[in-house]
Amino acid sequence: MLHELLNLLEKFISETFRLFIEISPYLILGFFFAGLLHTLLGEKYIQKHFAKSGLWSTIKAAIFGIPLPICSCAVIPLAESLRKDGASKSSTMAFLVSTPSSGVDSIMATYALLGPVYAVFRPIASFLSGILVGIVTHLKGGDKAVSPPVKETGNNKKKREKSIKEIFTYGFKVIPAEISKWLIIGVVIGGAISAMVPADFGVKYLGSPLLNYVVILLISIPLYICATGSIPIAASLIAKGVLPGAALALLIAGPATNTVTISFVYKKMGKRVTFFYVLSIIVVSVATGLVFDVLWKSIGSDIGLVTAGGGYLPHSIKLAAAAAMAVIFLISRFDIDFTRLVKFTRRSKMAGDKTIQTIKVPDMTCQHCKMKITQILQQMPEIQSVSIDLDSKEVAVESALDRQVIVDRIKQEGYQPQ
Repeated sequence: MLHELLNLLEKFISETFRLFIEISPYLILGFFFAGLLHTLLGEKYIQKHFAKSGLWSTIKAAIFGIPLPICSCAVIPLAESLRKDGASKSSTMAFLVSTPSSGVDSIMATYALLGPVYAVFRPIASFLSGILVGIVTHLKGGDKAVSPPVKETGNNKKKREKSIKEIFTYGFKVIPAEISKWLIIGVVIGGAISAMVPADFGVKYLGSPLLNYVVILLISIPLYICATGSIPIAASLIAKGVLPGAALALLIAGPATNTVTISFVYKKMGKRVTFFYVLSIIVVSVATGLVFDVLWKSIGSDIGLVTAGGGYLPHSIKLAAAAAMAVIFLISRFDIDFTRLVKFTRRSKMAGDKTIQTIKVPDMTCQHCKMKITQILQQMPEIQSVSIDLDSKEVAVESALDRQVIVDRIKQEGYQPQ
């Protein structure tokens, strides 16, 4: 008995390590492109193109959302900001759906563990999901743009400098801090599935295609599954006989829907839009999954077409990339933990001749939120410094400005400070 448990543990560790080294080289490449994309475009550029209602604006919103490396928690305040900036409901919903379902980093990781067919098909399915949700929102929820508020531009000298430093800061610090936890969870779950689930699980227990999709949707819709973290889980499920199309449904529905996102849609868009939003995700994820299964079977059901595309890289490169990824994750986690050393009070206080004002922002959830709020406050010339503690969700600002002015500026970005 002990010998069997040791063998199982050894297999679990081996499979988990295999998944991690397979995905690492492509994650590093994806992080770089994520930083480059963020630096070249920026959120203001994206918001500019969504300010009109109509089909073309909806299509653009879905297209813009595909490559952006933004998770389903960070996309919520961004979607709210788009709406306040004048984006139509359909554009906002298209962006809300397509963005967390894909991303340049997750596309690279998809290629690494699931091959080129998935790497192409997944962003197409994400795009179709965004378009369908946007169109349904336009038809069922009304589609009027709102008047964008007048925003303070701040001092030009304090505007964010687009540089090599920003590419690497965003790509190798902000993004890893957001996905590291969920990626590691996904890799561990994938390793557990590979080690413990029987090879004939899909055929034996999920015999019918319908049951494959029902089980996958029941798992993916309510739970938070990161776009990148879901990939090793999908790869392991395919290896155990789950239909590739059902695994694709997991990759689409998982990141696009969870209880937090559904609550946001219900609050901002209403019951009617929320119902059709969830229904549209189900329809698209199942439909694209079924199409994927048909195409896969038409070319001979070759399992090699839906497995690791990164197998051609030398093992030494994979090991070096895995070591680099471990360092990147440790640095990003250290940055998060370091903020715990800084404790703020909830009231304004005086420190010599400096006025430190502390503002609670409950919906500030990730490194992307931290970076965004820091940047918009630093653009205000009256603010000397900004410090943010994600654990307590508090923003400490050194400024003599009226507190309400700072609160209003944070609200303009889609957050709800207290």
